[in-house]
Amino acid sequence: MGETIGPGEARAIAMLMRLAGRPAFPSALRRVLRTKMAFRTFLILNYPANRPPTSEYHWIPDVALREDYTTHYLGGAYQLDPFFQYSLQPFRPGIYRLRDIAPDRFFASEYYQQYYQRTNLSDEVGALVPLSDGSVAGLSMSRGRADPPYSKAELKGLRLIEPVLVELLRQHGEGILTGAGLRQVATLPYVLDEAIYHYAAKAHAPGLTRREAEIAALVLQGHSSLSASLILGISDQTVKVHRKNIYKKMQISSQAQLFLTLQKALLVETVGS
Repeated sequence: MGETIGPGEARAIAMLMRLAGRPAFPSALRRVLRTKMAFRTFLILNYPANRPPTSEYHWIPDVALREDYTTHYLGGAYQLDPFFQYSLQPFRPGIYRLRDIAPDRFFASEYYQQYYQRTNLSDEVGALVPLSDGSVAGLSMSRGRADPPYSKAELKGLRLIEPVLVELLRQHGEGILTGAGLRQVATLPYVLDEAIYHYAAKAHAPGLTRREAEIAALVLQGHSSLSASLILGISDQTVKVHRKNIYKKMQISSQAQLFLTLQKALLVETVGS
């Protein structure tokens, strides 16, 4: 991607504008972007408010990785995905890189070790765009560990077309909503700390307090005690005390055991039940 948009790129953008909201749009967008930068996976998702995400389109040539995405990620692991978590808070519509929005200890978290690293993906860039029904349109492009990370030049080129890409994703997302008669409002409280709280209440005596469930959720996402304290507005020492109580109640002694113990709380069918 250069400093300016040439005639060929302008024609490609015009074509994408015509296709926005139609089934052919995702694959056309993938082909256009793939002429500018390489990636191993290309995903377009919708993150509804308070409901599990839906995969609008996925291009994952690796069969094992594709199966892992459709069963493991969409089945519940998405709740620990920095892009999903970022979509739950106020954000600027635009392009984001995984390492820029991930929690401070994400790359040492059990989610990263047990799931993300297993996919052999190493670098991810994506876009998040809010839609009129309260959901968020998400785009993801990932590279594998054998690939070089996204270069400054590639990211600069992507930033150059960021306003166009954001608007295309918005138009496509709104077009799908209109065609579907708008999605229904969610009925399940699909929030990670709520899922953990209800799961622990059933599986452990005594269960976790609301605050302990919040901290457990932040730890699973990859936040350090200091990062969690800044988010919750309490001291890091208080967070450490809560973590100690969590481990005691669950009869565990490490973050790895916490992840394994709460895996069932991440499954879609257990939340709110």
